[in-house]
Amino acid sequence: MSTRHETARLSALAIAVAGALNSMPALADEEEIKALKLPTNTVEVGIANNSDKSAKFGEYNGLNKSGATFIGNLNLRGGDAYGDSGGTTRWSITGIDLGLTSRSIGAEMGDQGRWRVSFGYDELRHNLTDTYQTPYLGNMGGNSFTLPPGFGVNANANALTAAQQAAFRNLDVSSTRKNTSLSASLIVNPQWELKVDFNHLDQSGAKLMGFGAMGRPITGGTVTGEYISILPNPTSYKTDTLNMAANWTGDQAHLSATYFGSFFRDSFDRVTFQTWAGANDTQTMSTPPSNSFHQLGLSGGYRFSPQTRLAGSLSYGRNTQDRAFVTDPFMMVAASPAASMNGVVVTTHADAKLTNQSIKNLTLSAGFRYDERDNRTASNAYNFLAIDGAHPALYPNTPLSNRKTLFELAGDYRLGKASNLRLSLAHEGIDRWCNNYAVTTGYPAGTNCVVARSSKEDKLEATYRVKASDTVDVRLGLGYNDRKTDTDVNAIAAFISVNGGLPGQNAGDFRGFSPYFAASRIQQLARANVNWQVSEQFSLGLGGRFTGDDYGAQYGVQKGNSWSVNLDATYNFAETGSLYSYLSRQHRQRDLTDQQTIAAVTANATRIPVPAKGDWTNTLKDNDLTFGLGAKYGGLMGGRLEVSGDVTRSIGKSGYNTALNYAGTTTGGLTCADPSLLSCGQLPDIRNKLTQVKLVGAYQLDKRSKLSLRYLYQRLNSSDYFYNGYQLAFTPNQLLPTNQQSGSYSVNVVFLSYVHSF
Repeated sequence: MSTRHETARLSALAIAVAGALNSMPALADEEEIKALKLPTNTVEVGIANNSDKSAKFGEYNGLNKSGATFIGNLNLRGGDAYGDSGGTTRWSITGIDLGLTSRSIGAEMGDQGRWRVSFGYDELRHNLTDTYQTPYLGNMGGNSFTLPPGFGVNANANALTAAQQAAFRNLDVSSTRKNTSLSASLIVNPQWELKVDFNHLDQSGAKLMGFGAMGRPITGGTVTGEYISILPNPTSYKTDTLNMAANWTGDQAHLSATYFGSFFRDSFDRVTFQTWAGANDTQTMSTPPSNSFHQLGLSGGYRFSPQTRLAGSLSYGRNTQDRAFVTDPFMMVAASPAASMNGVVVTTHADAKLTNQSIKNLTLSAGFRYDERDNRTASNAYNFLAIDGAHPALYPNTPLSNRKTLFELAGDYRLGKASNLRLSLAHEGIDRWCNNYAVTTGYPAGTNCVVARSSKEDKLEATYRVKASDTVDVRLGLGYNDRKTDTDVNAIAAFISVNGGLPGQNAGDFRGFSPYFAASRIQQLARANVNWQVSEQFSLGLGGRFTGDDYGAQYGVQKGNSWSVNLDATYNFAETGSLYSYLSRQHRQRDLTDQQTIAAVTANATRIPVPAKGDWTNTLKDNDLTFGLGAKYGGLMGGRLEVSGDVTRSIGKSGYNTALNYAGTTTGGLTCADPSLLSCGQLPDIRNKLTQVKLVGAYQLDKRSKLSLRYLYQRLNSSDYFYNGYQLAFTPNQLLPTNQQSGSYSVNVVFLSYVHSF
């Protein structure tokens, strides 16, 4: 029987078509072939014009001033690794947001498989406020603040004279970080690689902070009370970090030896400021002390077989700080027992993870993690006055240490081609202690320095993923956490406050009160996500998450919950056109119960008789809603024009409600609704409403150039009663006003730029 070859049946036309297909690259456009071999470089230059000044709108983007600003971006790449040269070297230069205070630039060069060197610089300014006012003289970023000559004194911030009010001036407050980095790597041979990274961080400017001063009569004598000024605390910091590593890679193992060093320096050690009440004394506030940190590390892994692998790491670090104390003569009762803290903190870390895939479709893992922060700083007793001048104290500093251990088991089982199940079980333990505690009258030997001495937490999580069909993906998750805390209510921490016991007992809180972050707690977690490709043009995504917390404290946070729902949809109505929408809804709530501070039946300033140990409750609720609609369409005007737009609306609201459980029962019917009460009831909601509109148009002038026009509109309506307490004539009597506003704005920005590619 003869053999028939199908190729012999090909017609002359079929052969011609096949030949044409095989020779298509030779017939393709030369520019397209060139683009596959060479990188595309781009340079963008333009301007942005901002309609209004707003520190809140320009908080991080550098557009906090009105008027025109230069903008630029660039992406350049080259080297003989591109094109037909056949080399292995490459270089690149990138620049983002040039002209703005959020700019960055970087350069890199390397020989593939041999060495690499890179340089980077980025800058970011945080504009905090442009509505802050103060009578103090002194530069933002400086460390000396004085009152104007003849400002005088005043014991009541709400009774400032006309001349004193006229002395207030506007001062923009911001902080800037400038980050410079240099890194290099060298591949010595196929097994060894050396790496070094150096980073220099320069922080300047200031952040607002409350400065508490002790008032003293003009004639001198005993301190009479506390007076507060909000001043720009300088951030004149420099931090150098160094990372070095030697990496070895073998057939079945890898190993890395590392060194990390961090060196923080504060250009100032103090801030001096005059008091506006009493004798106009010059008082002192210290700034963060300079310190150094060194850490050695070793990490690696070993593959016992294709199914079994072990990875882990060890590290040892030492943090030291020995800057001389800065003391205020008005606060110290006796000389400091030491010239400096001579702080020493040693950190140790170890972790290991074993992974096994011996059983078909099943991946098992077991992990361990150990972290210890051992504070070896000496404890000394310091004799000082509280800021109100009425509570002399002899308290030790608290060298707090902690140790954390974590054990985790996990299994990931593939149920079929379209689904898998993951289970994980973890046990975490935390211990807290002080290595030493200075012995004084109130702190006898053996005194415990911490209330929440230890906690044990067990965590169980399950995640199920399934591809229900060719168009539907589902992911479900459940979690259960149980934390039990060992609490010592008789511990004496270094606090002055007394609540029915010794100074500092139970950290100054009532017996039964536990801070929520350290209290016993049961947490339940549920989450779900569904992605549905309804058709080739239309897709939907839906996700949700819920957490519920129950605390075991008698006083403090009793329970809390949070949930969120997210929805997004995309419709591709054309090859170059699409519509999309999104919605996100979030809610958070926590409920608290606490005890009033008066231990006997009496009356407070609002004339409410308070029963002994009467309690009160408080509820905090946060709600956020964000939704938006966007569109993108290209191919207009003969394929030269592409347009897109997006409209977003975001609404945030926080509510705060306090109920006195004894009001109305001991006062003959008086409740929180009575206007004479200011200590309970529903406070005004804190609201933020943001509207944003973005429009973008890009017109292709030719193959290498395009013109981009962008428009951005943002409007923020912010209402926060917190800022009422900053206003002149509405502050507490002993707080100097700043007249800060909550940050509402309405801003239009137009961007016009030219982009050239080559």
